[in-house]
Amino acid sequence: MTRFTKTFLLILLIFSSQLIVNCSSDDDLINEEIENSTSWMDDLERSLGSGTKAKLNSWIDKGLDKGKLKEAFSKAKDKAGLMTDLENAQSIYHQRVYIEDWDNIPGIAKSDYSPNGLTSGMTHPAWKNSELDLPAVEAANFVDAVATELPAGTKIYRITGGNPAGGYWTKAKPSSIGDVIGGTAVQPAWNNFSKFYTYEVPQAQKLKVWQGTTARQPIAAGVINPHLPGGEIQLFLPLAVRDETFKKLVQEIPLPW
Repeated sequence: MTRFTKTFLLILLIFSSQLIVNCSSDDDLINEEIENSTSWMDDLERSLGSGTKAKLNSWIDKGLDKGKLKEAFSKAKDKAGLMTDLENAQSIYHQRVYIEDWDNIPGIAKSDYSPNGLTSGMTHPAWKNSELDLPAVEAANFVDAVATELPAGTKIYRITGGNPAGGYWTKAKPSSIGDVIGGTAVQPAWNNFSKFYTYEVPQAQKLKVWQGTTARQPIAAGVINPHLPGGEIQLFLPLAVRDETFKKLVQEIPLPW
């Protein structure tokens, strides 16, 4: 092989390599442009009305996954209905249920839901008060439950966006949103997880509660996979103990995360 031939082949090799690099770069740029395209938002703006694109972008800025949001609208038969659901969602976690972004809802189990709650209510004869019973509708939220009297000084906790003196509490202070959504099986549709409350049993008193393991829950109506696994210890406080005196002692404290 002559020196000229070697030189020619070397130049041809360098040119070919550069051509491949340029083609790869062009492909990357095209793919990036497709990924970053907002034409789907423009289409929704035209069909759903002015302001649609701004709302979508505001949700994305707050942490909603753009790809999952786009995919959800592309699959939706009722795009206006999906938009309304997202607007009325309790929280970003509730929005993620609507767009099936299971990777970003902490605490969930990616498997089929099967109920494991109690099938009937419970009573504690020693309390001699039917208003302190565990009704069947509440018993279904427990794998097991026992009547318990919490002694003075016991602190209990509740994460909610609504009633600070609601029925469900924990003795353990939650350390993450996953403890609430997954561990105590709270559907995102029920709660926006924006408020944290505590109650301390007053001196010389006891608080009658039902205590047990949280049962599984579906993550939303009609969805069996994924689901909320439960497994954490929760408390149910009958309405009879959540009187005006109880409500006055409930205190809001900073969220633990």
